[in-house]
Amino acid sequence: MKKLLYFLFLIPFLTHAQYTGTGSVTQGLATTTVTNIYTCAGGRIPDIGTITATNATVWTVPGDVNFTNPSFPFASDLYNSCIGATYANDGVALAALNGSDIVTIDSAGELITAFIFADNYFEMYINGVPVGKDNVPYTQFNSNIIRFRVNKPFTIAMLLVDWEEHLGVGCENNNGFQYHMGDGGMVAVFKDSTNTIIEITGSDWKAQTFYTSPIIDLTCPSENGSLRLTNTCNTQDSNNGTGYYGLHWIKPSNWMDPSFNDSIFPQATIYSNATVGVNNKPAYTNFTNIFDDATHDAQFIWSTNLILDNEVIVRHTVSATTGILENENINKSIRIYPNPASKEFKIAIDNSINKSEIKSISIFNALGEKVYETNKYSDKISLENITKGIYAVKIIIADTAVVKMLVVQ
Repeated sequence: MKKLLYFLFLIPFLTHAQYTGTGSVTQGLATTTVTNIYTCAGGRIPDIGTITATNATVWTVPGDVNFTNPSFPFASDLYNSCIGATYANDGVALAALNGSDIVTIDSAGELITAFIFADNYFEMYINGVPVGKDNVPYTQFNSNIIRFRVNKPFTIAMLLVDWEEHLGVGCENNNGFQYHMGDGGMVAVFKDSTNTIIEITGSDWKAQTFYTSPIIDLTCPSENGSLRLTNTCNTQDSNNGTGYYGLHWIKPSNWMDPSFNDSIFPQATIYSNATVGVNNKPAYTNFTNIFDDATHDAQFIWSTNLILDNEVIVRHTVSATTGILENENINKSIRIYPNPASKEFKIAIDNSINKSEIKSISIFNALGEKVYETNKYSDKISLENITKGIYAVKIIIADTAVVKMLVVQ
């Protein structure tokens, strides 16, 4: 009997020992610390809570957000049924603004207008300055406008949160189940003062996971360099998820600053409108002329797991001189090979790029540390002093940065 009791006592510790990743592990439901931070008729209740991990770290779930912080400005409404701002198109929504919404980062900067649909919540920084947070943290589904003045180049950094009703285990009541695993997704379009699209969300953005749940089996998650992978994990709904696990990672304190090195962050994963499930939501469908522009169709982005990853940081830098198509063409005009590589790799650049405009070539490891840099163009880079792993190769061409992932084996 004593041996049996001792074994039962060890079960949770043995289960945790099966996890070999870098995340902090929590299990079960969090303690609610702030109730109902926003009320909307027909909407879900957005609470905030805390939960203690096995390493004694205390985490805020679903995220440490600024929704109740008065110094962080709210975005303007593109569509918000919670307050009756059910605009039929962007022209009507923009006409409702009086200019007091504009955040000035550079006094002589250009006026940029951003249109955002997020499932569920976002906070946006431009060059490290808070410019707008989502008006509705959970539901009903809404969309937003943010206007700011800034000089190019400028860096966009956003915290994205998929809210949860069962705090700590990433679940909500839905589809007839008490523990349904919800999903996220964010799409954004940026226009200049001439109403020209200058940036859209896509796979050239960066996206890193900082909270993922529910994890039913701790042997399932894996890591590959900076990738935090759960795509083979169970996402089946249930009616008892109180024993589910969560994985948490500390966000860098300066993640929103333009000086933060995001080159090692994974590329954002893109998702279709149907996968995110927006085709019946007027907060999106009333504005497909913007989000699904015929020539610049913005993509929904998230980390590698739309369902399990609940807190994600995305970043992107808008260059000073190149537009969307130019950036895409530059990226396509450069390739590195072989990949994976062992002793060296080569950089192939087609004739559309002037090699004299290449300012630097750098390599960053999975921790974001620079392990190699040259200010001279070379089509062959030695890997003699670089260990096995996943690296980011960053090539600066004029005012544009191209990042390619490289596996060294």
